[in-house]
Amino acid sequence: ILFALIVFGAVLLSAVAEMPPFGNPKNPPNIHIVPRYLQEGLEETGSENVVSAVILIYRGYDTMGEVTVIFTALMAILAVLGRENVKTSITKVDLSPIKPSIIVSTVVRFLVPFIILFAVYTTLHGDISPGGGFQGGAVIAGSMIVFTVTFGLLTAITKFSLKFRVFLESAAVLTFGLVGLIGVLAGQNFLTFKISGLATPYQGWLMSGMGLFLEISIGIAVATVFSSMFYSMEKVERS
Repeated sequence: ILFALIVFGAVLLSAVAEMPPFGNPKNPPNIHIVPRYLQEGLEETGSENVVSAVILIYRGYDTMGEVTVIFTALMAILAVLGRENVKTSITKVDLSPIKPSIIVSTVVRFLVPFIILFAVYTTLHGDISPGGGFQGGAVIAGSMIVFTVTFGLLTAITKFSLKFRVFLESAAVLTFGLVGLIGVLAGQNFLTFKISGLATPYQGWLMSGMGLFLEISIGIAVATVFSSMFYSMEKVERS
């Protein structure tokens, strides 16, 4: 095993040594990829927004693959650990004789709504600015984790119920599949939104609408998936 690790490490180091210098404006991505997106993105995708064009068209399969990966990770965790159960599951926070101070509980109750509001803003502006569904969903999941660590699993799952999460965990994967079929029904490739014969303004509206729709579905799915992962790994069965 040690020999294999040394050989593998040597291969990786040799590959890194052959990479272009970091930050060099003459690197291949700066010469070929970025100009292609900026100069030909509108014609190739029908989107006036380069960010939406990249997320939905140029790397649409990659984005769909990312949401599929986290959904698959959740399935693996649930296969091993199972779901939490209101009647039998509990966390160490619930069992601890030391309760959170009034300062901690008050601050968490006060900040969580603002954290979620920021996550919603990040998600809704993801197709036109930095951010997006992944970032917004992760922030919401983080707020749920902080709430759980402070108040315990039993209180948390009453706010973010299992029945609610089960319905939404597969939202991103299913939405990507359904939205991708729009291109197929229009005679184009899967996850292609540039429809032949559609006027330019309508192309832009279609791309913006699909981009916002996908960002919202990704945000919802990431928030529920990450929260469910944490609940499954954190739960302790009652003796």
